Parts: sequence; structure tokens; C-alpha cells
Amino acid sequence: ALPICYGGYLASSAKNTSFNTDAVNYARKAIQMIESGKTLETWTPFPTKDEALAFLTYYLGITTLAQDPAAALPYLIKAAKLESSLKKSPFTYDKIATAYEAGPYAKQSAAYKTNFGGKDETPESKLALENINQIVDRMIDAYARAVATAGSDPQYQTQKNEWNEALKTWYKYRHKDDLTGMNELVAGILAKPLPPEPTPLTSLPVSA
Repeated sequence: ALPICYGGYLASSAKNTSFNTDAVNYARKAIQMIESGKTLETWTPFPTKDEALAFLTYYLGITTLAQDPAAALPYLIKAAKLESSLKKSPFTYDKIATAYEAGPYAKQSAAYKTNFGGKDETPESKLALENINQIVDRMIDAYARAVATAGSDPQYQTQKNEWNEALKTWYKYRHKDDLTGMNELVAGILAKPLPPEPTPLTSLPVSA
């Protein structure tokens, strides 16, 4: 099952989605087996169990991302937390940021415009905005991780510039156009645990 899943991942990375259905089904079964305690003498084509589990989970995330970014988030976050090469790849965090932006952020920002756009501020509108801000903070975290893991590696520099611009945009949104502290955030971000998806707020925090 692992070679089939990995073949599906490679094909999907090359924009060939014809293997996705079979590979996704095998990936789900393989994840269930691994998490239930199943072990193998070798994890070929992966070097370790965690590497296999991370790639299987990541594969489910990226194949879900286009159709349902919100559903892709748990897979992508889980994959990023496992000890594997994906944890050190900037593309993992780019995908997390994309899933937040295309999923919960897009949905909640559209609802905010529909319900509160052009109207006076109310406790309900403030609460809705605080929930959006929680998502934006996760996007900032993910883009900061993408920039940090890209580092000075020349193969990532084009994408790093794009991630850095996205980071600036969202950071300025949350800090009233002030970029003070952004470089420090990037410098220290990898020492912090990857945050989980935010829990929806049902009441305004005291600071709000």
C-alpha cells in the first residue's frame, strides 16, 4: 500500500490526479493500520514509520485542499507535527496558510461582509471579527514558518519572496500597518509549537 500511496503523491505533485482515488483509499487504510499499532520490517519507500505516516497524512491534505480546504487543515497540521522531512519543508506551511485562507477565512470574511458590512459596530460584529482575526493569526504563523524554513536555500527563494509578501500583508492587517516585530517573529517561530486550529469564540475576549 505504501508504494501505491507514494506513487499517487508523486503523480499528484506532477499535476496527474488519475491515481488519486485509489491512492487516497490506500492512504486512509494505511493510516488506520499504522495508528492501530501495525508495524513493518521496512517502511519502503519511507525511511521511518513517522515519515510514512506524515506523508500519508499530508497526501490526504493536499488532495482535499482544492475541493474542501477546511477539511484539509487537520491533515496538513497533523502531518506538520510529525517528525519527518515535511516538518522542515516550507511548502508544508504554505499549504497550511492556503487552507486557512481559502477555507475558514474566506467563509467567515464573506459572512462578515454580508451581515455587518457598512453597518455600525455591534457586539456581534466585534465577535465575528475576533473569530476572523484568530484565523489570520494562524495564517501569519504558517507564512512565518514557510519563510523561516526556506531560510537561505536558493531553491526556495522565489517562493520565499511570495511567502514573505503574504506575511507582510497579513501582519500589517493585524498590526495597523506596522511591521515592527515581524522579523523577530520569523526568527523565533520554529522554536514554538505549531498552533492547532482556533476554537471558535462565543464571547468577546477581555482585551477586545
